[in-house]
Amino acid sequence: MSPLLTWTRRILIAVLALAALLAGGVYAGSELVRRRVWDDIPATRMGVLPTDASSVAEGGRLARVLGCYGDCHGARLEGRLFFSERRVADLVAPNLTRIVPSYSDDELAHAIRHGVRRDGTGLLAMPSPSFYHLSDEDLGRVIAFLRRQPRENGHDEPTSIGPIGRLGIVSGRFPLVPATMDHGATRVPAGTGGDDVARGRYLARVACSECHGAAFEGGLEGRAPPLAIAATYTEQAFRHLLRTGETPGKRPLYLMSATARARFAHLTDDEIAVLLTFARTLR
Repeated sequence: MSPLLTWTRRILIAVLALAALLAGGVYAGSELVRRRVWDDIPATRMGVLPTDASSVAEGGRLARVLGCYGDCHGARLEGRLFFSERRVADLVAPNLTRIVPSYSDDELAHAIRHGVRRDGTGLLAMPSPSFYHLSDEDLGRVIAFLRRQPRENGHDEPTSIGPIGRLGIVSGRFPLVPATMDHGATRVPAGTGGDDVARGRYLARVACSECHGAAFEGGLEGRAPPLAIAATYTEQAFRHLLRTGETPGKRPLYLMSATARARFAHLTDDEIAVLLTFARTLR
């Protein structure tokens, strides 16, 4: 073998060895991030859950508005593959009818509000920065509803992370949910009585901020506008948008059209009205 071929072979072997070493380092680093136990987050304590039929039914309606029932976790909470991109990840919203019975009320509330599993590890995808602000009453109704759903066969495959996804986890490009939020922040009050602005702010924080940003400044890398854009709608047009996902000009909207039909169509007329009242203060 000529000296040139010998050195070429040695260089190629060295490059492959280095690539394997880097890949192994990325995998190990991503596993360290995923297996971190978030034991410094204050525990979540729930009181006694409601048992009356009206509270359970209201929990089901709220679960639809928030997107866990009929959207992210499937039509019957059976689980759903909601993101799939080659070499990045296959993200699965798990089958809640199998998971919920294995969690205590406090553990469920902790997972919803803080994005942390019962073993203390963080979730990869969960709108906990929004759900953190759910009132104890609303969260209790949702959990009461989830506990009463029948067991379903569904999407039970685990989430899988590809090499690009693992690199994103290591680099911080794809942070785990508990790393994205302030776990000691003051929650937005639910608002009571005739304070329509406060009630609208609460609804917007728990149902709209996932896409439109924590301060309603816009999000999803510019694909979701500031929430103040709602103030340009008349009350009738805004109600039509949230019920059908259609703008006055029938123009399709990124995510909003499907989100409105699956989730916001379950808002009451009064909730839609206070949301618009709040949005008009953002101008």
